[in-house]
Amino acid sequence: MNKVRLIGLFAALIVACNFAAAQIHLKVEAIPGAANFYGVYAMVCDNVMPSGNTITGSGQVTVKFPAGLSFSNLTSMAGTWTQNAMVPNPVEAPGKVYVSMGFLADNPQIIYQPDTETLLFTFKLNGTATGAPELIINGVDPFDLLPNSASSNPGNELTVLDFGVQPLGLYTYEGNYTGSAVSCSETPQDTTVVTPPGDTTTQDTTVVTPPGDTTTQDTTIVTPPGDTTTQDTTVVTPPGDTTTQTSGLKDLRKEPKFFSLYPTPAYEWVTVKFLNPDAEGGTIRLFTLNGLSIGEISRGQRPELTLNVSGLSSGLYLIRYDKDGKTLQQGKFLKQ
Repeated sequence: MNKVRLIGLFAALIVACNFAAAQIHLKVEAIPGAANFYGVYAMVCDNVMPSGNTITGSGQVTVKFPAGLSFSNLTSMAGTWTQNAMVPNPVEAPGKVYVSMGFLADNPQIIYQPDTETLLFTFKLNGTATGAPELIINGVDPFDLLPNSASSNPGNELTVLDFGVQPLGLYTYEGNYTGSAVSCSETPQDTTVVTPPGDTTTQDTTVVTPPGDTTTQDTTIVTPPGDTTTQDTTVVTPPGDTTTQTSGLKDLRKEPKFFSLYPTPAYEWVTVKFLNPDAEGGTIRLFTLNGLSIGEISRGQRPELTLNVSGLSSGLYLIRYDKDGKTLQQGKFLKQ
């Protein structure tokens, strides 16, 4: 994981989404009633109201403890975590052991709720030395001043995409905490709640516009220059698509079109523009190219949806429009 690159990318997205600067904090603490066991917890700031439709995209936690203690029994509680690196007695911090745990998958899903601590994983320390584990402080801990003697990349990082708010929400690690409460900026979270799939309440027709964009929204179909999407004969079927294929090839030029995507390549924003602005209903779903579901947003009555994709890694992504149990159209865009 390139921590420096991720921090810079996510900081830019925070500004674009107009969120408060601090969203998620971490702590390590002894597990009550379990000798020598410790837990790492996550807690969102008191000014952040995540929806239930979040996806944790990446994460790393680095703890340090006195040499003479041994690390074992790493157990995932929320999300799937694994031990990435262990560095005993580095030149920068003799007498300490550094262990980094990396995030693998959001399974079981990490749930973030205001005023609630979420236990991410537990571990055990055994040995003759005395002392408790600590979370390192990014950029302050002597071993986190890169490059270090072990050519290691320690540090704490957590990144969460929220598809239940619009524009697409992003919550990131800001620092460490103690106790059972996190108090952050007084700036409220500036988002519009997106109705979860299956909710039949009336949607408004507000078009999400990237910050600083003062262009007038209309229903003109925008086709990116050089867009050869209609010439693609590769069939990519995301999970749940039961459409019967008659052969390995599919002539997309003969398929009806329900939306267009622009811009592509996309850097921060991608817009799904529906070709029939008077129609309504259905769900836009986002997948990786190998079919991993990233999230979904109900269309409601909106003529277009604008998604903030700055937090996604570079590569190709699939967007699928489903309605009444059928897949009406699939498209793809390149994220730069």
